[in-house]
Amino acid sequence: MYQTNSTSDKGSPLTNEEKLEQTLKSMQGVGEVKVYFYYGEMTNDQEANKLFSQYFRGTEQSAKNVTGMLVVSEGASDIFVKNEIRAVVSQVMQLPIHRIIIVPMENKEEK
Repeated sequence: MYQTNSTSDKGSPLTNEEKLEQTLKSMQGVGEVKVYFYYGEMTNDQEANKLFSQYFRGTEQSAKNVTGMLVVSEGASDIFVKNEIRAVVSQVMQLPIHRIIIVPMENKEEK
């Protein structure tokens, strides 16, 4: 994967999650997408809480390797789109397919 100097609308550099989200959104049938990285095994609850709070503060986890991913996508209810997302993410992130979870995004308009 090549590096870009992309920035968000706020002028700050994009996180790896945001870069991947933008790329996946441009794929046919994917629609809106959210990506969550998992950064390895935690040894206790305190470390797990630390990782959770760092995620919501936007702290970069670049020092740790991504060991799993969750992708929430509008198009994931279509099995072909889901398989395409899984294949692309597996190749780009160099993760085995069983480490990538893809689920459909709740469509709030249907309620």
